[in-house]
Amino acid sequence: MKKVMALRCLKNAFMALSAFALMSFGAVSCSSGDDENSSPQSESEIKTETPEASGSNDDSESDNENKTNEKADGNDTAETFTNLTGEKTSTVTAESDENADIQIVMCGDSIMRTYSAAEGDETGWGQVLQFYFDKGVYVNNTLSNGGRSSKSFYYEKGRWETVKEILAERKDSGKKTYVFINFGHNDQKYSGNGSTFMNYATYAKENPDGWADVTYTKESNVIDSYDPSTSPDNGTYKDFLQKYIDETKALGGTPVIFSPFVRCDVSGGKVTDKGAHNLTSVYANETVARGNYQEAAKEIAEANDVAFVDITQLTRDYVDSALAKGKEKFVYWPNDNTHVRALGALKICELAMSELKTKIPELATHAVTPDARILVDANTIDFGRMYPGNNCVKSFKVSSFNAASGKITVTAPLGYTVSLSESDGFAKTLEIDTASEYFGDDIYVKFEPTEVCEYNYNLQVTHSSITPDFGNSPVGSMSGSILLVSLTGAGKQKAEGGQDYEVTWPMIDSSKKISYTAEVDPEGVVSPSVAVIGSGLKESIVKNDYVNGKARARFCNSTSDWKGEKDEDTYIEFKLPAGSSSVIVNQISVELASSGTGNMRWDVLYSTNDDFSSPVTIVQCGQGTAIDKDGATSANCNEVLTEFKSDADMGMSIAGKTLTIRVYPYMKTADPGKGANRQIMVGDVKISGIVQ
Repeated sequence: MKKVMALRCLKNAFMALSAFALMSFGAVSCSSGDDENSSPQSESEIKTETPEASGSNDDSESDNENKTNEKADGNDTAETFTNLTGEKTSTVTAESDENADIQIVMCGDSIMRTYSAAEGDETGWGQVLQFYFDKGVYVNNTLSNGGRSSKSFYYEKGRWETVKEILAERKDSGKKTYVFINFGHNDQKYSGNGSTFMNYATYAKENPDGWADVTYTKESNVIDSYDPSTSPDNGTYKDFLQKYIDETKALGGTPVIFSPFVRCDVSGGKVTDKGAHNLTSVYANETVARGNYQEAAKEIAEANDVAFVDITQLTRDYVDSALAKGKEKFVYWPNDNTHVRALGALKICELAMSELKTKIPELATHAVTPDARILVDANTIDFGRMYPGNNCVKSFKVSSFNAASGKITVTAPLGYTVSLSESDGFAKTLEIDTASEYFGDDIYVKFEPTEVCEYNYNLQVTHSSITPDFGNSPVGSMSGSILLVSLTGAGKQKAEGGQDYEVTWPMIDSSKKISYTAEVDPEGVVSPSVAVIGSGLKESIVKNDYVNGKARARFCNSTSDWKGEKDEDTYIEFKLPAGSSSVIVNQISVELASSGTGNMRWDVLYSTNDDFSSPVTIVQCGQGTAIDKDGATSANCNEVLTEFKSDADMGMSIAGKTLTIRVYPYMKTADPGKGANRQIMVGDVKISGIVQ
C-alpha cells in the first residue's frame, strides 16, 4: 500500500515526519509567503490512498495508521489529528422495481416532488416514500412538481393526462395502481383577481367571486386547453379533487386523498390555523376567505368512500413538537416555512404510512420499516484565506431520523475545532447523544490558521451504530462508516503598503442602458476590461432601471430554455488585468437579484488562469432576497439586490496575471420556454485592493 509523506510548515524549517505515521494522510501545503497567489490544492492533490475497509493483515500497519503526532508551531505540544480519504458516494436511494405488481403514482406539488442532489438537502416526501415499501410496490414520483395546484396539475400538458395513460395501460395488464393526490399549497396563491395566479388558485369549497368569468392568461405549457366557463364551480379545490377521484376510478385505479403538509406559520409556539391551511382572512378584491383546505379534502374523500390521510393534522402535531424544542429548522428548508429537508420528508412518510397501513391492507402487506439515519447536510466547507491568528466560524447541520440510541462523534482535523455553540466551547472532538427523540444540531466549525499554509483536510462524522449519510445533499465522500466533510482554508501573508484602488462596473448608465465599461477610482491605477456576456445570455427587452438608487441591468436566456444547473456558456464576465504591476485584490463583491421568478440561482467564481481553470467559488447556488412591493415574501425577487462578497482582506496577488470573475445564472430546476420571462439582474460589480 502506498505510503505518503506529509509535510508541515514550521516557523523556521521543514521537518521530515515518519512514513509509518503517514499512512492515508493528507498533506498541509505551506508557503514562505513569496507565492501569495497560490490556490488551495485540488482534491486529487490532498488525498491519499486508504486501506480497504475490510482490513489488512499487513503487520507493518498499526491500528493508528491514520493518525500522527506532530509538534505544533515549533513548540513541544503534541497534537493528534486525522485525515482519512474515501470514495465518493451518491445520495441514499431506496431500491425499487418499475415492473412491480403494485404501482403508486404520485400527484402533487413541491412538497412531494423529487429534488436533485444539486439542490441541497431539500427533499420531497414522494422522493423517499419508496423506503417504506418492499419491491412489490413501485413509487412513481416522476410527475409531481413544484408550483402545481389541484387545478394546474389537471390541465397542464404531460401531468394528469400521463397519469391517465398509466392507469389505462395497467388496467389492461391487470395490475393494481394507486393514485396519491396531495395538493393545497398552490391552490392558496393570490396575486390579484384575473392574474396568471388564477391559473393555479382555488377556493377550498365554494367560488363566490365568479372566477369562471375571468379571462385566464395562457402559458406555453400550463392550462393548455382550459376554459373555466365550462363549469360554474371550476375553480374550487374540492371540485378538482372530485375530478381526480372520478377519473382514477373510471380507469381502474384506486385514489387516495391527502390533505396538505403544514406550513411553519407560528403563533404562541404552535402552528396557526393559517399554517394548517384554514384561511379565514379575506384577500383583497375577494368577498370571502378561501376556506379550510384540510376540511375540504376530508369531506370529498369521505363522500366518495376513498382513503383519506390527514397529513395536515399529523404533521401539525409533529411540527409543534419540533417547535417546542426549537428544532423546526431541521424539518424545514432554510428561510422557508413551507418546503422540507430530508428529515421532514422522511417524517411525512412515516406519519402517512401509519394511516395507510390501517386503511389499505394491501399496502400494509408490503410496508417495511426504513433504516434509522444520521443525516449531514454538507459535503464541503470553504473557509477561504485569512491571516494567521484570526479565525472564522461556519456551520453545518446533523440530524437524526429514528436513531433511538447511540452517539454522534464529530472529529475536527488540524487547524479546526468544533462546538455546539457559535461563540465558545470549541474542541477537537464533539459527542452528541441521539437518544430520546433527538432532532439534530448545528455543528459549528472554527478555522484558526497559525501558519501561512493551506489547511485542506476532512472533518469526520461517525455514529456508534449507524453509518451517516448526506441526506439529499450533494454527493460526498465516505471512508467505510465514516462520513467526511471536506474543509478547505489557508493562512496567508499580509500585503502591506501601496496605492488603494476600486474598480466598479455600474452595469447601466444614466440613460438606463446597459453599460459594460468599468470605472476606476482613482483613475489610471489599474485598467479593467469591458465586461462581456456568454453566448447563453442576452440583454433583456425588459427595461433596466434604478431601485432605491441601485442600478440593475437585466439579462435573459438567449435560447429561452433555462437549465437547472450551471451552463458553461451562460455567464457574465469581468476582467482585471494586472499587467506588470504588483496588484493585490482584497475584496470582490457582486450585487445580484432575479426578476420574474424566485427560482433563479447563480454561481459566482473567480480565476487567475487565462482559460478560467481551477476557479475559486465566492457563492454557489446563490439566491437573492425575495420580497414583494408590500414587503412580504414573494415568488419574485424584484426589489432587493443581494450583495455577495469574497472573504474579507483576501490579500491575493495577481501580478502578471488577469483576474476573471464570472456570474453563472441558472434555474433551481430546468425551465424550458421561459427564457425571456426569467431574468438575472446585476447591480454593481466591484474589485478593490492595493497596487504596490
